[in-house]
Amino acid sequence: MKLIKYTAAATLLSGAASAQGLFDVNPNESDDESSPLRYTAGVSFGYDDNVNAASAEESSTYVKGSLGANLVVRGEQTSWDVNAHIGATNYFDDVRSDDTVYNGGIALNINHRVNDRTRLVSRNFFNYGLDLGNFYGPITSRQIDEYTYFSTDNAIGYRWTDRLGTYTGIAYSTLDYDGGSRDVDSLSVYNQFRYTLNSQTTLTATARYTMSDYDTTDTDRVTASVGFEHRLSDNSSVVAQVGGQFGDKSSAYGSFSYNNRVNSQLKTRVFARYSQEDTDTIFSGDRYEDKTALRIGAAADYTFSPQITLTLGGNYTMSDYKDATALSDGDWDLFNIYVGATYKINDALSVRASANHTTSDSNVIPGRDYDRNRYELGVNYAF
Repeated sequence: MKLIKYTAAATLLSGAASAQGLFDVNPNESDDESSPLRYTAGVSFGYDDNVNAASAEESSTYVKGSLGANLVVRGEQTSWDVNAHIGATNYFDDVRSDDTVYNGGIALNINHRVNDRTRLVSRNFFNYGLDLGNFYGPITSRQIDEYTYFSTDNAIGYRWTDRLGTYTGIAYSTLDYDGGSRDVDSLSVYNQFRYTLNSQTTLTATARYTMSDYDTTDTDRVTASVGFEHRLSDNSSVVAQVGGQFGDKSSAYGSFSYNNRVNSQLKTRVFARYSQEDTDTIFSGDRYEDKTALRIGAAADYTFSPQITLTLGGNYTMSDYKDATALSDGDWDLFNIYVGATYKINDALSVRASANHTTSDSNVIPGRDYDRNRYELGVNYAF
């Protein structure tokens, strides 16, 4: 039951899925128990057959090092968690002007019950590097140079009656390409009404106003949606919303997520979202005024034994581009699938292997037709 109580409060931020990602931004989302501060150091060797995926097709072997930290605190009044990592990848072959690329990120989430009626929820995410990963949402494809992405979503929840409650919040995100013309800042304010239908189901109605600022222009948008959150069991839940987005360009809006800890061995996650997006809209100095995207993905973790865990996942993004000054209307399809396995030698040491395939296809966006395969073998040490 603790899991459902925490997850319901954490996922009620309807903007979090939009601004921060679809899942995996917070690796501790489904953890209902505290865990002590733990560090993980890793080194891996890999092969990438298309390092500069949006540019010339060149392959290279590489070595990567990383250091991460994770802490989960679950209390009756305050729950919070933090996950952070830093790393560097060095390519052995001469495929980039700078053979070493750097990455780092941190996710900080706080859920505080002020009293029986009031709750504060904050979700914060920062990332620097080439790849956010297709699950995260803000970036459709791999970039040539490192960039910075930051988002924060903060809300106050208040229970007006035993059945009716509201969450009122403000969210901000920034995407910085180190001086590039594609930078975009977004600020949102929103309010969500929540009505408890029964012990398993909560109905929701959300209104959100978003202002997005580019280097040369800005856009305003209102998103209105209705939906529900349904607890299938103590360890599984479904969250769904449907509505519309209104502004200079209007479209339908919908999102769906399903999380299930089936048993001690199997954990599954599924998402789908259709919405207007403000990133990846500028190409060759021209900007598309209207971009809608459908994102679908799923992942599963299966523990065969205390030593062996298998991870399998995939995602698909279909983006539709319209209304640019010089560029033609068109679409962009991106498909990604991965599989990984971890063998735990002891409580501290583990070996992992993974394979990842990406197919990108566009009939109008320059440099977005490519295939990419990555293979990696590494060792992690936790302490």
